[in-house]
Amino acid sequence: MKKRTLLTFAQCVAIAAAMSCAGPAAPSTSPPTPQPPVPPLPAPVACSTPGVSCFGRNNYIEYIPGDLPIVISVPHGGALTPASIPDRTLGTTTTDLNTIDLGRAISAALTSRSARAPHLVIVHLRRTKLDANREIIEAAAGNADAIQAWNEYHAFIEQAMAAVQLRSGTGVYIDLHGHSHAKQRLELGYLLSASTLDGTNAQLDAPAVASASSLRLIARESPLLFSDLLRGPTSLGGFLQPDVASVPSPSIPTPGGDDYFSGGYSTSRHTATIPGLQIECNFSGVRDSANNRASFAGRFVQALALFAQTHLGLKL
Repeated sequence: MKKRTLLTFAQCVAIAAAMSCAGPAAPSTSPPTPQPPVPPLPAPVACSTPGVSCFGRNNYIEYIPGDLPIVISVPHGGALTPASIPDRTLGTTTTDLNTIDLGRAISAALTSRSARAPHLVIVHLRRTKLDANREIIEAAAGNADAIQAWNEYHAFIEQAMAAVQLRSGTGVYIDLHGHSHAKQRLELGYLLSASTLDGTNAQLDAPAVASASSLRLIARESPLLFSDLLRGPTSLGGFLQPDVASVPSPSIPTPGGDDYFSGGYSTSRHTATIPGLQIECNFSGVRDSANNRASFAGRFVQALALFAQTHLGLKL
């Protein structure tokens, strides 16, 4: 398969990063400020056939195009450790175990349901080499190969987004992760901090809260109060009940002082064009075995389909 590279652009970014006097910011679990749309990067290779994988340079990044209005990205499940990319020394480097397999299981469940496939973008580099869910300085530590992989990853996501918009007008973006927190439940990250979610429904219904959320594009058109969209019966967490525990949801409306990831760089960047969220999946009963991944995927897809139909008019 022919591959088009982004080496020239990557070298330019690497030089700019090397000349910068500012060090990378310390990692934080608080939500980033939603960002304006970023000009599309040139796609590393033209991909359009649903279900057929395309790869960036050295097979570090994989993109499987789809024909459903769903884009799933998996940044932290990779295993490749090329010597040409030094280990990162700043930020988190732990792997989200089995998230690539989980992403493929969700894709398979969607395909089984509708005979159509979602778009799936995967980082195969270990997180010690690249953290694609960070801005480029922290993500790639100035290494040209890592910078190229970072650019390819986000270009593939943007290519998928453009395909979704062209075909369906809108869709849902899911940035798929795995957490190791004590509470075994999904953490649905809408770019709202735990302290914000701990607020009352009236506080959540303030217009500024919806505007800061990764669901703001839905909130602008929805007749629902924003608190209902986040944790009411027709929220994603509501549709996951009672089979899958998640926060926020009707039964677990707030983190309540427990650890909680609210969404990161990719969710902030890529929900400027279609709505979405970061999903942090617990290990037990979700990621820990092939049977559990398949079982969870089926239940999750059912909830996702209800959410997409209810709030976007999309039939999955």
